[in-house]
Amino acid sequence: MKISIATWNMDSWKRNQEQRKAAWRYLTETISPDIALLQECVPPAKTDEDSKIIYQKIGGKRNWGSAVVTQEFPIQELEIKSSYLGALLGAEVTLPDESLISVISLYGLIDEDGYATTTLHRMLSDLTPLLHGRMGKRLFIMGGDYNVSTQWDEKYKNRDPSHRIFFERLEDFGLVNCTYKYFQSHVQTNRHPRSKTPWQNDYIHASKKISDRLVSCEVIDDSEIYEYSDHNPVIAIFDL
Repeated sequence: MKISIATWNMDSWKRNQEQRKAAWRYLTETISPDIALLQECVPPAKTDEDSKIIYQKIGGKRNWGSAVVTQEFPIQELEIKSSYLGALLGAEVTLPDESLISVISLYGLIDEDGYATTTLHRMLSDLTPLLHGRMGKRLFIMGGDYNVSTQWDEKYKNRDPSHRIFFERLEDFGLVNCTYKYFQSHVQTNRHPRSKTPWQNDYIHASKKISDRLVSCEVIDDSEIYEYSDHNPVIAIFDL
């Protein structure tokens, strides 16, 4: 049974209503993943009857937030004790064989001092009961726009080692970087308007049992996406 997982920062808060609708059609009809982990999104008021959505606004106040979307699979929200409402969102997805997979959409919320690492490290601490110990035996996939990059230390010579430490903490939780496993390098996912560096801010991480079943990983880069977002969707396919 092959399952496709996509993560995409849809950049909806910068877009007009028509662009948002077109981006949602692109997601559900063109990419059409089994499970989508979305950031900076605004789901349409009316969606396809088969779509199932869990959505939270950032801080419960902003007009955009994060979502977990499936086209067919039943989902229910995964309770996570955290103060980062809308940036950290989890769901349990029931697959056709009745097995459960836990998915997390993670958004690197930038704090008032301009750091994403501060909020990310706190969110990882909030996730510890799920990712570690007794609960850590469940199947996990986490994806999102982390707003940090494994490239940072290479470019800035460990000026802010919290980037490296963040990824080390993910490894400590037993999560495998699927984009690196497939590409063996960084792959551009963000077209930053003020930087020529081909940044990768968007990642999919999976628990080892699932990552061992990774059969493909793709970053979609075409001109149509440029109308919708400054991020490219990342899609990983697993043979579960």
